[in-house]
Amino acid sequence: MADKPFILVNITVKDAKTGRVYQTTKEEVAKENGIYSEKSTYLPILVIPGEADLFPKVMEKVLKLEEGEKFELELNPEDAYGNYDRGKVRVYSIKRLEREGIQPRVGEIVQIDRQSGIIQSITGGRVTVDFNHPLAGKKILVEGEIVKRVEDELEKVRSIVADSFDVPLEDIKIEKNEEGAVTVELPSKAYVLRDAYSRKIRSLSLIMRHVEGIKKVIFLEEFEIPRKEEKSEELSSEE
Repeated sequence: MADKPFILVNITVKDAKTGRVYQTTKEEVAKENGIYSEKSTYLPILVIPGEADLFPKVMEKVLKLEEGEKFELELNPEDAYGNYDRGKVRVYSIKRLEREGIQPRVGEIVQIDRQSGIIQSITGGRVTVDFNHPLAGKKILVEGEIVKRVEDELEKVRSIVADSFDVPLEDIKIEKNEEGAVTVELPSKAYVLRDAYSRKIRSLSLIMRHVEGIKKVIFLEEFEIPRKEEKSEELSSEE
């Protein structure tokens, strides 16, 4: 098993020409630029060579930097989201979209045939959807910061689980016994996710490939059930 680096990185992606922010892992940057969403998670991403979905030039840069260092990298379209493809602009009938539960509105992001697209226009019962990435054909500016280089075995496991479940590192409790079994205690917001099982499988797969010395992983999920008297007290206090 190759000993690959584990790096936690904050990334912000901008249109290099206009400076408009399209994507960020930092909550304050999202709020400052009007793209904040309560449904999104703003946490550093875990970079493991061969696993992380980073542009090759960004990956190359990240691997050269030390903890705490920042970088800016301008990428041409061919090194980022590719050139704009007119073939990815398609036209659908309003009835077709309504059958799929979509009430089309200009500017809305929709999922059609497992692809994400933006509705460009609605004319005469026809809806034009652009499946190009919003930054296709544009130069982008990638700003980043190396938050942490993870060296410790248990911290690597913690980083994998936290990244897989989109929760902060400090929300993951972890212990290892003498037999090489690791117990991972998940926060309740993690194990109630609809795809929690697939996230566990992803975590296990990454641990198997990249963390030596781990023989078993035990996911601990704790449910606290309110007692009847506690409910009664709550009701009486509301009256």
